[in-house]
Amino acid sequence: MDKISIINVCRGSGTDGCRFALFVDDDFAGLIEETINASGWPEFLHGGFGEQINRHKMVSVSAAACPNGCSRPHIADIGLIRACVPVIDHDGCIGCEECVRACPDEAMKIVDGKVVITREKCLVCGYCTNVCPTEVISCSRSGWRFLVGGRLGRHPRLASELPGVYTSEEVLDLISRCMKIWMENYVDGKRFGWVMERVGHDKLLLE
Repeated sequence: MDKISIINVCRGSGTDGCRFALFVDDDFAGLIEETINASGWPEFLHGGFGEQINRHKMVSVSAAACPNGCSRPHIADIGLIRACVPVIDHDGCIGCEECVRACPDEAMKIVDGKVVITREKCLVCGYCTNVCPTEVISCSRSGWRFLVGGRLGRHPRLASELPGVYTSEEVLDLISRCMKIWMENYVDGKRFGWVMERVGHDKLLLE
């Protein structure tokens, strides 16, 4: 079967990878491809356009291991960004400010001798968990940020982000939902973001 998807997973994860990268399972790209294939997308495309599917009709999925987004999740049909929601054990915090200085987004500050997180600024990258010398910062939830509808072309737009952080299993469920919505509302020549702008992103939210 010809290729019907473009899946790009960040290569920064791993022992010799990017210092900002969170862990990504080696088989995650394969699981994404299996989910897309199981959705009926290959049959849908081949049934409508024959065996030779050009690149513009393929679904694009990009997964980044940190918010730096080197794999360009913000311009893919479906974008994923690895996430770690930090939480601080204030009883153990010594106020050394290592995390404050290291935070790429200036989301941490000292209040009354203890570190607090400004959630509006935090991109849940988890970097602070690596630099804390007393290991009092941990992940309260690990998973993925989920973005939909990015594109380049004549009318480029950045993807819209769903609220929350999702497990890998929930991400695969969301991808399956995306493919179903796209097939049900498909218009030749239009990207998935165009479809979502019309049907509404609430259609994707997990119950």
